[in-house]
Amino acid sequence: MTFKILWELGEIYTTPLDWFLVLLGMAYSGYAQGNFFNWRILIFLIVLFLYHITMNVFNNYMDYQNAKDDHYKKQTSTVSKWNLSLKTVKRTFLFFLFISLFFGAILVFSTDGLVLILGLVGYYVGFGYSYGRRPINSLPIAETIPAVLSGFMIPIISAYLANYGESSLTLHSLWGMLMAFMPMFFCMFNNLLANNTCDLEEDIKNGRKTLVYSIGKKNSVLLLILLTCLSYVSILVAVYLKQAPVLTLGMILLFPVTLKVLRPYFKQQIKKQTFPLVLKGMSLIMLGYPVVYFMGSFINQQ
Repeated sequence: MTFKILWELGEIYTTPLDWFLVLLGMAYSGYAQGNFFNWRILIFLIVLFLYHITMNVFNNYMDYQNAKDDHYKKQTSTVSKWNLSLKTVKRTFLFFLFISLFFGAILVFSTDGLVLILGLVGYYVGFGYSYGRRPINSLPIAETIPAVLSGFMIPIISAYLANYGESSLTLHSLWGMLMAFMPMFFCMFNNLLANNTCDLEEDIKNGRKTLVYSIGKKNSVLLLILLTCLSYVSILVAVYLKQAPVLTLGMILLFPVTLKVLRPYFKQQIKKQTFPLVLKGMSLIMLGYPVVYFMGSFINQQ
């Protein structure tokens, strides 16, 4: 298997987003506790990178196996697009699974049971997303569960590791993190919602009944607009509750820009034409917010 094929099969091109989620967790730790970094963060980044590839290869494998629509199975699927044998895809999955578990074990042995529990939850959701009698990606929670996993859990683990050994995770600190990371959750949810909105007809043919199937395309677009607004409102709330530095208020200036970018999608939901605009609009927040948060946290420590 060439790197070009693995790049698409493992969706490696989306891994930089994980780095910004980790950066946000580090920034929060610096803002709340004064500790921006711990060597365990490096191991976590390796685990996250390998986990990302593992689960995407597995999901592409299972999506091909579970497909009921011949057009999807023969032309749309990444497996068929590259004319890959299922044996090769399975071996690739097992290879990255083994390596990710190896580094995951190193991280667990250098930390505690909480990291183990959160890691097990991550793998459980990752496998359950496309595997089983009723995989997550075929249910109305197809958008919510992955958004929680990425938008909340990744930065929470990152913040916990950055401050590891200095203080314990309490309900109060967890509440603060949820408030600080809320914009990322909304953006992740919107990305998944827009993807499933564009894929509605294809999902129906393959037996997937996501949230979009339940509420319809029109309401899905309205929900995306609402959550886009809430993503910016949540920044105001986080600053008001002193869970984010004042500098992050500057992100509000991007609100009209985001709406302008999304406007064509509001009119037409087309996978190759307008869906990338949603990714672009959400990236303004998902990339900008962690960077500005980190800058604000650093300034506060001076």
